[in-house]
Amino acid sequence: MKYNTDDVCLNNLMSSNMKKIVLILIVLQFYHVLRGQAVAEKVTYDYQIAYCVGAKSSTAWIGDKIVLMIEAETPDDRDPVIMNQVIKTFENVIDKFEEFTGLDNLPIASGYKNKPVIEIVLDNCGAGGLASHGVLGMSTGVYFFNQFYNLTKQGTHAMPQVFLYELNRNFWLSGNNGFNRKFDWAMDDQAQNYGWWTVGMNNAQAYIVPHALGIKLHYFGTTGLDFWKDVMIADLTSYLNDPQYSFDNGWRQKLMPWRPVQSINNLMSGFIIYSYENFGGEKWMKGFYEYIQNNDIPDRSDVFAYQECRDNIYKIWSFAAEKNLISFFENDLRWTITQDAKDSVDRKLGMDQ
Repeated sequence: MKYNTDDVCLNNLMSSNMKKIVLILIVLQFYHVLRGQAVAEKVTYDYQIAYCVGAKSSTAWIGDKIVLMIEAETPDDRDPVIMNQVIKTFENVIDKFEEFTGLDNLPIASGYKNKPVIEIVLDNCGAGGLASHGVLGMSTGVYFFNQFYNLTKQGTHAMPQVFLYELNRNFWLSGNNGFNRKFDWAMDDQAQNYGWWTVGMNNAQAYIVPHALGIKLHYFGTTGLDFWKDVMIADLTSYLNDPQYSFDNGWRQKLMPWRPVQSINNLMSGFIIYSYENFGGEKWMKGFYEYIQNNDIPDRSDVFAYQECRDNIYKIWSFAAEKNLISFFENDLRWTITQDAKDSVDRKLGMDQ
C-alpha cells in the first residue's frame, strides 16, 4: 500500500488541532465550574417572609450559600452571569456579618434546599423590606432587586441599602439573649419607646459592611459610600460641636433637638460609624459584638437605667478598642460615667491605657 506523506502530515495536524480544541473545551468547562455559576430552577415556592404572597410560580437561583427566589419569573428572564455576580455579593455580605458577629449558624426563616432564601416578590406586603431578628432570610420587592441587578450589569459593584438594612436584622439578636439588653433605653420616658439602637445599627452597617468589602451603597438614585457616612456623621458632629447638648438633652428623645424632624437613630448610626473609623475598624467591630454577647458586662436592669446604659456603652466601646476611651465619653460626648465603670475598664485594660 502506498502512503501519501502529505495526507499523513495533514491527518497528524488535524489530530493535533483536535486535541488542542478538546483541551480548550476541558479548560473552559473547568473554569466554568470554578466560577461557581448559579443554577436556576423553575419552582412553586411558598413564601414565608413575604407573608401575604403564598405559594407562587417562581425561579430559584441557587448559589453556594443562599437562594434568590424571584416570584413570577422563569430562568430565561435573567442573565445567569449577572445573577451569579449578584449572588456572590450577597454571600460576601453574609460572610462579613458572620465574621463580625460570630453568628455563623443562625436558623433559617425561609429556606430552599437547606439554604436561606432572599425572597424577591411583586408585592412585599406594602413594606420596602421584611426580616426578623436572629434568623436568616429577608424579602423585598422586585423594584429594589432590579436596581441591584442593573447596577451589577453595568459593572457597578454596589448593593441597595434595603438589603444591608434587613440583613443586619438577621444578625441582631433579640429576646432574652438579645443585644439590646446591654444598653438600649426608653426614649421620652416612655417604657415602650425603645429599640432605636437596633435601627441605628441597621443604618450603620449599611456603611460599615460595604466599606469592609470594598463595594458601594445605592440609595434612591445615589451610588457611593461616603455620602451615607456623611449624612450620619453630620448629626454626631452637630451634637459634639454644641456644648448645650448632653445625654439628657440629645440622647433621651426619639427626635434630635437640633433637627426635630429627624429621629435619634441617625445620631446613633453616626456614633457607630465614627467609632468604627476611629477606634479600630474591623477589629473594633468584632470586639463590639463580642462584648454585647458575653457576660463580662452585666445587662442593664431596665429601659430606664440610663446610667447603667451609659456605663455599659463606655465599657463595650473601650474593651473593643483595647483602649480607655474615657476622655471621649466625658469630654466629647459629655456623658457622666461612674467611677465603678472607670475602675472596671482600668482593671481590664491596665492602668497605663
